[in-house]
Amino acid sequence: MTEAYVELADCGPGQFDIAGFLRRLAHRSVELLDAAGASVMLADNHGQLKLVASSSPGIRVADAPDPRAGSGPGPEAYLSGRPVTCTDLGEVPERWEGFATLARAAGYRSAHAWPLRHQDQVLGAIELYGADTGEYDENAVHIANGLARIATITLLRERRQQRADTLAQQLQQALDSRLVIEQAKGMLAERRSLGIDQAFVLLRGHARRHQMRLATLASQVLDGTADGSLIARPHQRPAGAAQSRQPAGAEPVRPGSGAARSSGAPVRSSTSGAPRSSTGAKPAYRSPAAGRPSRP
Repeated sequence: MTEAYVELADCGPGQFDIAGFLRRLAHRSVELLDAAGASVMLADNHGQLKLVASSSPGIRVADAPDPRAGSGPGPEAYLSGRPVTCTDLGEVPERWEGFATLARAAGYRSAHAWPLRHQDQVLGAIELYGADTGEYDENAVHIANGLARIATITLLRERRQQRADTLAQQLQQALDSRLVIEQAKGMLAERRSLGIDQAFVLLRGHARRHQMRLATLASQVLDGTADGSLIARPHQRPAGAAQSRQPAGAEPVRPGSGAARSSGAPVRSSTSGAPRSSTGAKPAYRSPAAGRPSRP
């Protein structure tokens, strides 16, 4: 008995084989409790029991229809969280008729079940089948309870380990993705002469428009396979393209200068109305009496 407990409690390192573990549970239960057969059932995410392992490939008693309705000791033990026993399969409740018919056809005369339970968590149940009618003594009940509890604790431990491994993997993937995104932001900022925040807005917008994961797009930016419109450097205008064309060596034209006016056309002053020369200078002032002889 001690050897069986140790075997069920210590699964060893490496990947956990749940089907192999539950087969060992079924075989050990048959050996220690002198049963004719055993089946182990586990509940899925929807609460429906599924036959997972048995002591013999021919045992399919646990496949009774609609196990959620309590068609047999195993489903009832799972639903109630308590051991269930049937000392005589010839006298069963009406709800067990489907199970009892299969069990009697397989040569069994009694059936007992224990929930795979730890505290308030019930994972499934184990059914034991007897070739004779009758119930187990106190020592056998103690052994069956111990086997079920150790198996449940082992299953819960492995489930917690699997969740922890999955969480660690997800966190590592998130960190890796974040690193790639930060590197892509830096590359875009350098290529497009943008700030880091602007580069991130550009990267995120491109990913949304093309329905891509941000980390996938960032990886493409780093390896150069992203859309050229995203990673191309901005075009630089040729020198002097913004300046007006003029002869080489000519000085730039200033608004209001004499060169901008029509050659030889008089320009009136905005104040005196006197004509100006084409050079822009005022004509010399002549006195009305200048050059005239005085009257006697």
